[in-house]
Amino acid sequence: MPRYAKVELTDTRCLRAKAKQNKKTGVLQQTYEWDSLIHGFALRITIHRNPKTGEVKQGNKIFCMKYLAPAAEGKKRKQSWLRLGAYSGPESLKHAREKAEAARKKLEDFLDPKVEAKKHLLIPTLAEYTITFLEAQKVRLRTGSYKPAKAMLEGLVVPVLGDLRLPDVQTSHVSQLFRDVSRGWRPGMKPSEKPAKATPIRANRMLANLRKLFSQAEKDGLRPQGTNPCVLVEKNPESKGQERFLSMVEIAWIGKMLKESLLWGDRDACPYAWNAKGKGLEVPSVYALAAIRLLMFTGARLNEVLQMQWSQVDKARGVIRIERHKTSGKSGPKELPLNSATLAILEALDKLPTRKLGGPWVIQGHKHGEHLVNLQKTWDRIRRAVGLASRGGVNIKDVRLHDLRHTFASIGVGAGISLHQVGDLLGHAQASTTHRYAHLDVDPRLQASETISTLTAEALG
Repeated sequence: MPRYAKVELTDTRCLRAKAKQNKKTGVLQQTYEWDSLIHGFALRITIHRNPKTGEVKQGNKIFCMKYLAPAAEGKKRKQSWLRLGAYSGPESLKHAREKAEAARKKLEDFLDPKVEAKKHLLIPTLAEYTITFLEAQKVRLRTGSYKPAKAMLEGLVVPVLGDLRLPDVQTSHVSQLFRDVSRGWRPGMKPSEKPAKATPIRANRMLANLRKLFSQAEKDGLRPQGTNPCVLVEKNPESKGQERFLSMVEIAWIGKMLKESLLWGDRDACPYAWNAKGKGLEVPSVYALAAIRLLMFTGARLNEVLQMQWSQVDKARGVIRIERHKTSGKSGPKELPLNSATLAILEALDKLPTRKLGGPWVIQGHKHGEHLVNLQKTWDRIRRAVGLASRGGVNIKDVRLHDLRHTFASIGVGAGISLHQVGDLLGHAQASTTHRYAHLDVDPRLQASETISTLTAEALG
């Protein structure tokens, strides 16, 4: 049976504790310093015997717990020992006491802490579970979402927290890692090395992926429910930037450049495309130009256009069906209406001599059998050409590819189409996302108000 002690086990007692001599033989023997607060909790002072000389010396100091293990009804309870770690200072005593308290709680629930500790060892480490988690995410996520998630978890989280078992990861661990990544730290940096720049957005993305991992771990029964260590970590503030909507004049200039870009190689036809050194703008591929047009005519996201496959085009139903997209987990498959402008673009691409070289992809890339990956270079040239051709009269340098989606929505709202319909076309999972375009509906109301006020003014003379 564990002994009852009258004195609390303190750091001073642990520091001064020594192995005592046997009263009969006078030889050093294994000794225990018992704790008065937790029954059975003790510091064990071991001995070391030299096999050659037989000399006995004091060995290590180890925290342990002696208890009677729970037994089935009708069977005798047996004495058992639980190792709680070596003594190395005040912190080690604190951790050992916490483990002893947890073991006592398990005993109160008729659980053997030693058996439960062995079960705990069967729970995967964060590094092991990350592999399993990413395998599942590879099926669920789009490539554009999977690769960043994989990079965040394997590149930032696993090198730091990978050795911890899932239930052992605490909010303090995640919080410290989040702060480090926010200031620009990355694995492999030397202690004296200063981060090149702060990376708060990167830290936010890492936190989001890690939170998702622990939520899945709770569902899998590998952590107690409601113990996600990421929940209490506040993410860094983010600025979404100002949304840009193209005017009809700007759209007209973009259309002009999309047509003339194939002639940029001819200096006489497009002198604005050439500089004083005799170097002209690179002529873009017909697939890159088609991708920009599709973005403008459908309001689709960039990857939805670049990764579009011919099998998704359903001419019979008049839609482009997208199974996997940003909000497919909430709203399911998305269907883009196959309007006449979009249909004309697809039919033109279908008739190209290179149609079969791209395999299943509508927007072919530079490599055989792959889709286009980078549309930004072509868009940069189009923006630059607009400024050159208009002699600085039209400036769209600040217009991003994603702003073409915003423009699609703004034109729809300005034409009197309801926010609900616009949100449905864009594939928004929540109506609140579409409300950012609500202010664009002011113009029709202003026009109506202007008409009424004009008539009233005329009546008043």
